[in-house]
Formats: sequence, C-alpha cells, structure tokens
Amino acid sequence: MSKKILKTAIDVIILAAVIALYVLAIRFIYDQFRERKRREISDGILEKVNKNIKKKNTKKTSTEQKVRYGGHNYTVLGTLNIPKVRFYQPILKENTYGAYNVSVVKIKGPNLNEAGNVVIGGHNYMRSKYFMVINRLVKNDVILVTDLKGRTVKYYVYDYYITSDDDASYLQNIKNGGKYLTLVTCNKGGVDRYIVKAQAK
Repeated sequence: MSKKILKTAIDVIILAAVIALYVLAIRFIYDQFRERKRREISDGILEKVNKNIKKKNTKKTSTEQKVRYGGHNYTVLGTLNIPKVRFYQPILKENTYGAYNVSVVKIKGPNLNEAGNVVIGGHNYMRSKYFMVINRLVKNDVILVTDLKGRTVKYYVYDYYITSDDDASYLQNIKNGGKYLTLVTCNKGGVDRYIVKAQAK
C-alpha cells in the first residue's frame, strides 16, 4: 500500500471518528435537555397535585384532576412512588405519546387503589433508562400508589419477567377482589416488554 493511500485511509478514519463523536455529543446534549424538560413538567404537575391531595377533606370523591402546565393540559390520577429506586412521578390518564414524554400513564384497569389490576406504563428512553428502573425490583419490594382521595396503598412485588411486545396477558383484569398493580416498560429497544406485578396486602 502506498503512503498516499495509507494517508487517505487514515484521514477517512479520523474524519469518521470526529463525525461519530460529534453525533454522540449532540445525542447526549439532546437527551439531557429532554430529561430536564420532562422532569420540570413532571415536578410542576406533582407540586399542584400534592397540594390537592394534602387538603384535609374527608369528602373527596374525585378520581382525577385537571392540571395545566407549560401550556398543556394533563389529567392526573395520583402518584407512583417506588422508594427503592427513588422513582416518584404523577400518574397521567392520557394514553398518548405526549403524556408518555412527561410521566407514567395508566394504560388499563379500575380507578387507582380499587379492586382489580391497574396497569401503568412508562418510557424506557434507552440511554437515560427512565422507567427501566423497575428492572431493579425484586420480590417483596414496595410500590406506593396515592390516589386523589389521599389514600396511599402499599403494593408488594410478587413477579417480574420479560415478554414479547405482542403478549397482552399482563393487561388482563384480576377478579378475585384483590388490589393489583402492573408496571410495564419497553426492553431491548422496544422489541420486548419488561413487566413487574405487585399486590396490596
């Protein structure tokens, strides 16, 4: 190989490396910006909802609250708190792309903290691992759900597994009178789903 060809090859490799680093830097900056924005909106919603939950009103009957933040309207059902992984977010009603970019969303099931299987989903976000923190949960870990009536129920993890994206069995209701909670997020780039199941005791 001549020196000229070798030099050209090295120049191409260096250029490719610089472009790759540039793309990675832009992706990192974008991820950080997106996460800061998501957290700002989520925290703003939490602040408004928590004020309502803490009001001493034993006659509360509402199961949802309309919240406006950042020029957008959200319907909040309560809060999801997972102490082990320091996850504390509002639970939104809207099962939309925009809602998933802000917080976790109730996909299916009865009202929060009622008998049946409440299914809550959230984005993985791959790099930031947003809702993928649920893969750190093991049997008997505690998940707290607070509804707008001010009731906080402890759910204890009893199962966790990976399933295909066409398996919807985790959405099925449970009709034995118990209170169940199912958390779901994407796994492996959206190919699979990571499921955590918990029950109130």
